[in-house]
Amino acid sequence: MDSKADNIVLYDWLSFTSKIHTPEQIIDALGLSHVPWTNTKGAKGYQDRKYFSCISIHYNGRPDMGVWCEMSGQGCRTFETLSTLETDAMKKWRKLFDFIRSFGLKITRLDVAYDDHSGILDVGEVSRDTQCGMYVSKSDYWECIVSSKGTSIQIGSSQSKVLVRIYDKAAERGKQGEHWNRVEIQMRDDRAIQFSMIPLPIGEAFAGVLLNYLRFVEPDTDSNKWRWPMKDYWYNLVEDAERISIYTAPGMEYNEERCKRYVVNQAGNAIDACIQMYGLYEFERMIQEREVAPNPKYERLINQHRFDVLCQKVERLFGEKRNTVFDAGALALQQNCVT
Repeated sequence: MDSKADNIVLYDWLSFTSKIHTPEQIIDALGLSHVPWTNTKGAKGYQDRKYFSCISIHYNGRPDMGVWCEMSGQGCRTFETLSTLETDAMKKWRKLFDFIRSFGLKITRLDVAYDDHSGILDVGEVSRDTQCGMYVSKSDYWECIVSSKGTSIQIGSSQSKVLVRIYDKAAERGKQGEHWNRVEIQMRDDRAIQFSMIPLPIGEAFAGVLLNYLRFVEPDTDSNKWRWPMKDYWYNLVEDAERISIYTAPGMEYNEERCKRYVVNQAGNAIDACIQMYGLYEFERMIQEREVAPNPKYERLINQHRFDVLCQKVERLFGEKRNTVFDAGALALQQNCVT
């Protein structure tokens, strides 16, 4: 990632339930029938679950529970990257929301987040203003938490149909020296459905909903606190979010180091045993001829590694530094040039 990434607005959590679809039909509606799903134990009253890359399809609960689809933040990135519904990420979301609405399915949670990488927000200042009451909101519940994972602010209770979280994402991820603050709107039930129906670019929709539920304000003589002028940082945030009209999917977070750690630390003993029993040549043949379907996230990882190697080669030949962050456009160019 560049030292200063672009500010973005993105879908960061989706869960919904259906009482009329099978798990396989939900998977097909996601456009993910081609990926290798794992069968595992369900949660929250469901006996079984189909799982792939942070997307869970829970089933076999009570007759009235139906099927529950849950996509975490990384599951949303998986959907955007690998779904075959459309080629454009925003169109994939529209098609999925159309499916949900057309069958009257229930959205139990939808998170839309704004990521500030440019320095608009100071989470410490937002926390102080919250505690001093320098804001207006449709909820009277607030909390501020300071921990080793940074500072977080929540406006609205966990039972609310709409709540707003503001927190230091860089501190949460352990990214020292990086500015990455997140403003997250979490919606449930009819509020989530209503957001999915807003006929505006995602940035405008986010900014509009945020303004309706929360504003940080400067003291004024007006008796109506909602008419008090907004804090400069809140004005700048809303203005910046509103202008984000082109949806750019950030991509799946899976890297070479994580892959190596998994193979060495978790599967290393089994791999070592197989090599000692069958020999390296036979083990390689077994891997190449395995019956398990290829996982697209590993194929992307291999392509990213090839791209990094190419950049290093160019650097040696021309003496110029190249950005080795994965870029889909550059990768496509690379693949088209390789025979």
